[in-house]
Amino acid sequence: MKVLRTPEYSFGIAPRERSVKQLLASAVVPVDKPPGPSSHEVSSIVRKMLSIPKTGHSGTLDPDVSGVLPVLLGSACKVAKLLLSSKKEYVCVMRLGEALSKEKLEEVLDAQRGEIYQTPPLASAVKKALRTRKVYELELLEDGGQFVLFRARVQAGTYIRTMCRDIGLISGVGAEMAELRRTRAAGIMESKAVTLQELADRYWLWNEHANEAPLREILLPLEECVHIKRIVIDDRSIHYICTGCDGIIDNITEYDERIRAGETVGVYSGKGELLCIVHARVEASEFESNDGPLFSVKRVVIDEKSLATAARPEKRL
Repeated sequence: MKVLRTPEYSFGIAPRERSVKQLLASAVVPVDKPPGPSSHEVSSIVRKMLSIPKTGHSGTLDPDVSGVLPVLLGSACKVAKLLLSSKKEYVCVMRLGEALSKEKLEEVLDAQRGEIYQTPPLASAVKKALRTRKVYELELLEDGGQFVLFRARVQAGTYIRTMCRDIGLISGVGAEMAELRRTRAAGIMESKAVTLQELADRYWLWNEHANEAPLREILLPLEECVHIKRIVIDDRSIHYICTGCDGIIDNITEYDERIRAGETVGVYSGKGELLCIVHARVEASEFESNDGPLFSVKRVVIDEKSLATAARPEKRL
């Protein structure tokens, strides 16, 4: 981050210093989804359990698939698309039509590493068109004859069910996904995820006994889950930017020098709160020499109640 100036910041509150009530209005809960309910049903269960008006989720899991499902609370739903684009990690049990030698198995797995072609399965809700996806890691964990256990770290939108089918076609023996578990999503590992029962217990301790520590532990500020290049603005610019005006150099106190024109970037307050998502109009290298608009607002994340407390500029900055 390049620092242009260091003003005194008074607006807002640092994400980890928010109260439990504030976190319930804007946070991410890493749920360990069980096989059975759909992702939408899990999101609905969490909404009713926590008695909040709105929830969403990032990265749909099929009903029979378990694992990490980030459930978004309140205004955190506004960043769902950003979380969807994060890398995912899975552990899969694949059933082969017949056992393969370890050498042949490694050979067909290697064909699925790197950039691959996939067509989404018929059951998916996306367009059934051939597309490319990246497989960053594909590790054979256990070879049990017709049943193979492997770990895959992949680009968002990669279908493990389709990968198993393609492995079957390449090997010539046929294959299908027998069981799947997501072990990482939005940067959240499965060790951080909690079951629905655990979530209910933690909420009960806070709501009935004022013991907030267990619940606070799993209410992740959305800023910790959004991995995006940053621009920091001063307090006097917050209301101006978050009501849709373009940003100029006078608004900025710090910025990521890696920003490229056309990228999606996060605009933050001096205390680290994600205020809005913007579209960079010029390269970071041109920020300080450009008197025109540097970025345009795509989506305001901060809630209206908080925005109302921001200083209103008397004139265009």
